[in-house]
Amino acid sequence: MKRYLLTIVLTLFVALTVPAVNSNDISFVSYEQGWLDSKGTLALKNNTTEEIYNVKFLITYLDMSGKELDYEEYERRITIAPGMTKKLDIPAYEHSRNYHYYKSENMPGGSPSFKIKFELKDYNMVQSEANEDDDYSVLDDYNYKDKDYGSEYSATYMIIAIIAVLFFIGISVGLYVLVAIMAQKRHRSVVLWVLLSIIASPLLIIIILLVVGNDNKYIDNFDNTHH
Repeated sequence: MKRYLLTIVLTLFVALTVPAVNSNDISFVSYEQGWLDSKGTLALKNNTTEEIYNVKFLITYLDMSGKELDYEEYERRITIAPGMTKKLDIPAYEHSRNYHYYKSENMPGGSPSFKIKFELKDYNMVQSEANEDDDYSVLDDYNYKDKDYGSEYSATYMIIAIIAVLFFIGISVGLYVLVAIMAQKRHRSVVLWVLLSIIASPLLIIIILLVVGNDNKYIDNFDNTHH
């Protein structure tokens, strides 16, 4: 019972002593989202005297008459020095329908435009609060980076694979050429031995050519012709 009462007293003390978030601590500076952009870029300014390392905010999307269209709450891990402005990315609003922020690039011929309203919810939350689930959480920033790195790695692996294939083709062709040269030097049918190497294996045929050596019948006929 005493422990329960102590918990209530501590909770009330924290609630009374911890100041509420001042909406002016972080201000909305600008937003950019062209009609082709898959991400919107939000600029926020730190108006406090302390460094900001994460922020939670609500974005309300409005049509040009000021009517609410949609809203989304975001959490971001971002470092903003006192008095400084920093940009961060959020998912583009209605990207598939080519929506654009009214101050950003419009689609030739026109596309739907919108405005936004920024509302600060919290900042510098403790780690447990900062990691609460969100439709587009802090982890998504790392996922974007991982995708970028994954693309680089995929391109590297593709280049290595192409080089390996070309190297293998070069070695294979070289072995068949070697079979043809060995057969010719041993006075044997080049076509026959190359075909055998295709059916069997060029390495096997090379070994056989080394073992069988020269065609003695060809040598005897050559000697008789020249005597």
